[in-house]
Amino acid sequence: MISAGNDIVALNAIDKRRTNLPAFYSKFITPSELTLYNESDISFQNFVWLLWSVKESVYKYLKRGDGDLVFSPSRIKIQQIDVADGFSNCPLQTDESIDLLYSGQTLFSSDQLYFQSSINKNFIATVVNDDAGFEQIYWVVKLIDKPDHASQSKAVRLFVLDKLNSLIIEDDLWINKHPIGYPILLHNNQQIDIPISFAHHDRYVSYSFQIPK
Repeated sequence: MISAGNDIVALNAIDKRRTNLPAFYSKFITPSELTLYNESDISFQNFVWLLWSVKESVYKYLKRGDGDLVFSPSRIKIQQIDVADGFSNCPLQTDESIDLLYSGQTLFSSDQLYFQSSINKNFIATVVNDDAGFEQIYWVVKLIDKPDHASQSKAVRLFVLDKLNSLIIEDDLWINKHPIGYPILLHNNQQIDIPISFAHHDRYVSYSFQIPK
């Protein structure tokens, strides 16, 4: 399935005290997933939000193909987390330096997906794909001036349209929302088969999309 899914967590906007409470993180992290923490070189706070961002990304990716899908993070199983050896295969474009890059596998029902998560002191950003290679994925994180929803929504749409206009020769591209919630790309009122995913938190916005081969 050709789709798109990404998420971002602004680390200055999280509740650090709540993050460490089992009553909070056990709502979406399973006991078996907790064992992955000991195998990863990451703070527990970042581990919690990395898993959250992966599960949000997986949900967005699969929702495009299943309009009845309900977000149930404990059913999205993260099977593996690895520290990436370098950044050469990471498609992320951002103005900020990245401290760590993680990759891994997830399973929801019979759907196996792969993820990459980039971390620095300011954010955790994740993108998913149905293939361990991310060559066709465009993934961008931007810092904006205002954290309100209207500013986030406007900025991320302008950013993605600017990128798409540089890649495909089409005039009058615009973005609408599908009835079940995900963004769709239109040209002359006709949907273009380029799946897009948006994410935003506080002053960070992010998008990913995939241009079919």
